[in-house]
Amino acid sequence: MDSKRALKLQAGPPGGRAEPSPPPNPPPNPPIRQRILYNQRRPPPFDLEALVQATVLSKLREAMDYVLLVKNAVLEDLIAQLDNNMLGRIRNPPQGPLQIDSPGIHHSITTYLALEHASQEAYKHVIHSTRQSYPTPDRVDNELLSFKVVEKLIASYTGIDPIWHDMCPDSCVGFTGPFKDLDDCPTCNKSQWNEAKLHVSNGCIKVSLKKFPTIPLGPQLQALYRDPKSAQFIDNITMGWDYLGMVLDSNIKENDIMVMASLDGAQLYEDKDSNCWIYVWIIVNLSPDKWYRKVHVLPGGFIPGPNKPKNLDSFLVVGIHHLAALQKEGLKVWNASQNEVFLFSDPTFTSSS
Repeated sequence: MDSKRALKLQAGPPGGRAEPSPPPNPPPNPPIRQRILYNQRRPPPFDLEALVQATVLSKLREAMDYVLLVKNAVLEDLIAQLDNNMLGRIRNPPQGPLQIDSPGIHHSITTYLALEHASQEAYKHVIHSTRQSYPTPDRVDNELLSFKVVEKLIASYTGIDPIWHDMCPDSCVGFTGPFKDLDDCPTCNKSQWNEAKLHVSNGCIKVSLKKFPTIPLGPQLQALYRDPKSAQFIDNITMGWDYLGMVLDSNIKENDIMVMASLDGAQLYEDKDSNCWIYVWIIVNLSPDKWYRKVHVLPGGFIPGPNKPKNLDSFLVVGIHHLAALQKEGLKVWNASQNEVFLFSDPTFTSSS
């Protein structure tokens, strides 16, 4: 018997029979899915109109009047001050990325942006120097824009086009809502009109001494989505339980956008107290590291000084009214990153101090 055969016989089982093969490994257990029990948060039922009628205290009644104004908001309301051109842009936004083919217009815009911290005179001097340096056949001279024209053009591109309302000379209130028909401030009793012009015209010409601007949110969002670079970042939301709860409650739907308002005083001069109040819109759909970057912060409105506002509702109501109207009607947006038009059915709002 050779060595290989002897080794095979020694390795075999007794009796020369082969051992049975081991059974196959059992399949892995399926992952255990945890069921999340969620109690839907239902808003308490109440009649807002009846609550307004039942309010007795004057300050509370003023606040409830503003609440009712926001509840019934539509884009055509007088407080919105949207002309037909702006209404048409909101309801039918331009489709296609922004293209500027004119070298003169392009130079005017880049000069304006480069001189953002300089005076209007600096812009005029640069434009004058450009006209002297380039002859007319180059088409640059004829297409250079004045300061006001280029500012208006940039406003149309970016959606930063303010609307103006009258306010108290001492910054107490804005003449909106229950104050819209008043001649005098309900807090300090100062007239809102230029008394000299009012006297010369025998009371026929009423010119407000001071106004405050509000920048509607809708056109700014449309302009933001129109840019391919910015549009691709607006779908990176950080989802905490508050957000998921609103999704489960169906308060946030597909393609909805979330914004947060932030309000604070601004000290424009080093040796003075805060003499201007500013509120901005933060796009929560962005990742948190982009929330407060300058390019993504959208201006909401400004409240000029010299004093702190006594009734914030009278100033903020214009921007909140616009947002409430968009929540009802929806905001149509062309998304440059997807090359399609979709509807924000319910822009969701949260607030911050």
